Amino acid sequence: MSELFGQEVSGFCSHANIRVEGAADGPLKGLTFAVKDIIDVAGQVTGCGNATWFDTHEPAAAHAPVVRILLDAGATMAGKTITEEFAYGLIGENFHYGTPRNTNAPGRVPGGSSSGSASVVAAGEVDFALGTDTGGSVRVPASFCGIYGLRPSHGRVPLAGVMPLAPSLDTCGWFARNPGTMKRVGEVLLDWQSPPAPGRFLIATDAFAVAGAAVRDALAPTLERAGELLGRPQEIEAGAAPGVTDLRDWARLMQVFRGSEGAASHLAWITTADPVMGPGFRERFEAGGRYTRDEIAEATALRARLDGYLDGLLADGAVMAVPAAPSVAPPGRSPESVFDTLRSNNELFNSMAPLARLPQMSLPLGAVDGLPIGLGLIAAHGNDELLLDIAVDLGA
Repeated sequence: MSELFGQEVSGFCSHANIRVEGAADGPLKGLTFAVKDIIDVAGQVTGCGNATWFDTHEPAAAHAPVVRILLDAGATMAGKTITEEFAYGLIGENFHYGTPRNTNAPGRVPGGSSSGSASVVAAGEVDFALGTDTGGSVRVPASFCGIYGLRPSHGRVPLAGVMPLAPSLDTCGWFARNPGTMKRVGEVLLDWQSPPAPGRFLIATDAFAVAGAAVRDALAPTLERAGELLGRPQEIEAGAAPGVTDLRDWARLMQVFRGSEGAASHLAWITTADPVMGPGFRERFEAGGRYTRDEIAEATALRARLDGYLDGLLADGAVMAVPAAPSVAPPGRSPESVFDTLRSNNELFNSMAPLARLPQMSLPLGAVDGLPIGLGLIAAHGNDELLLDIAVDLGA
């Protein structure tokens, strides 16, 4: 058993104490940022949260394009951050390197897999940080740590030089403590386009039912303010769509894609290298390798229908509200049953944006018993700018 497993640590990687100065001038001059350790930084091994991987791979030859864009815009990179192994986790505890501390919810997990990035932003150690989000790995840590986070539209931020998990779901997003910094970074990374005017404001009642009354009550004032900004809200059952019965069908669909694509990305190396891994990680990749071609083909057809459904639902500037996470952050080293419930509940509604390749933002505008809980806002593909503008307005 790793001596660091379950221990609170800095969110920065202990094996990559580096700093890279940004350009002398640019729109991000004066800001510092951190980089999740599945994203390449020249001269550094991209460790992917696993000690065996780190020991058996060569340093990256070049910065990932997303890192280079930020450096060229004047931001200075302050270090790399801990991730759960191969970005396949939601809790934030790393078997090899420890659990990045959650400044805004002491003693509680930071969420994963972008745990270190959320940790160092919440602690004020950097102005913003890069994370990745496949099934919730920016949105949930942002909620747990009481900060802003954006999962961008699939394809809007370059993924070259970023370790793949499930390529059809993977995105590279970012965290910050305030919406102004979120937008400032977005203006650089998104090649900013003028957003449409806000359209309908939808509240996914089935998603809020998963999180429960305490979360809904905590976010009610923000939902009311959002209604003043966006228009009178319309309550909907978001999970009821062509070809599915409820949110459980969305979760099953998510499991097929993340599992099968994750196995395609890493199972061969895991089988050959036989690395030491934290509890449950090897089993997740092995389970993903058992999906059949017929199961994947059936899931692909259903995903296309659901993609079209959400395209129509969110057309013309519509925005849909969901909880950013299904609960507040659980205590560190909770029983595995607690974490399993968190994972299962998260998949029920936080699978919608990844499956349809949509942007979703987490806004730290609620609390349950003093613990942070975020509001999630989902928009149509390409309407990332709309979400960032709404965040600025709500955070004012």
